[in-house]
Amino acid sequence: MHIRVALEKGIENRTLAWALDYPGCFAYGEADAEALLRLPHALLKHDIWIKDHTDSPWTDFTDLDLNVVDTWQTYYIDDNYNLTSQGKEINAWFNDDWRPLSKDEIEQGLLIFRWQREELLAGVGTLSKKLLERQLPNQRWNIYGIMKHIANAENWYLDRLAYTTLSRKDIPTSPIEHLELTQAVIERIFLKFENEDRVFGKDGEFWSCRKILRRTLWHQRDHIEHIKQLALGT
Repeated sequence: MHIRVALEKGIENRTLAWALDYPGCFAYGEADAEALLRLPHALLKHDIWIKDHTDSPWTDFTDLDLNVVDTWQTYYIDDNYNLTSQGKEINAWFNDDWRPLSKDEIEQGLLIFRWQREELLAGVGTLSKKLLERQLPNQRWNIYGIMKHIANAENWYLDRLAYTTLSRKDIPTSPIEHLELTQAVIERIFLKFENEDRVFGKDGEFWSCRKILRRTLWHQRDHIEHIKQLALGT
């Protein structure tokens, strides 16, 4: 099967390999070659995960043929949009991000989002309040903080195309309720993405509906795995 891959270089000093036609599936590597070597395993794991959730899967990965179709070098800008060694990180804008989303792609993306969210909430539901609140060494947030970060990022992504009106006063203090709120917004807003071809530049970065979907599924999966590592490591 022909798999279109895009490489995002320099994100957290690593390379991120994106399976463009399978949002939510990606692999990291210290360099391009390592990320590409890890992607087939990620694809097979993604395939099994989807088939565990539905009797009507849309994946069937056999004879994988990876084809790198795009690359992006992450960079930083300051408040005046000048290149800098630190500052605001500008993440990947791939040629594929120009393409409007189809109805099928949105429906599949929403299924993946829901299943990820169920996995996230089920997982943290097994952890003690003490562990959820514990500040672990070398971590920016505790697990509650990571949950809030996931929800904040989802609202931030939607704001890139002015698709959300949530303000700080709307945000619940409970991480669970915060996640439930942003999920409800995503469930409603993503349905508006069909055939939407708007592209906005905001704060020095390009955004489209396809990029929002791609990054939303990546971000939630990335932090689910992060929480698993923290829970298993304590």
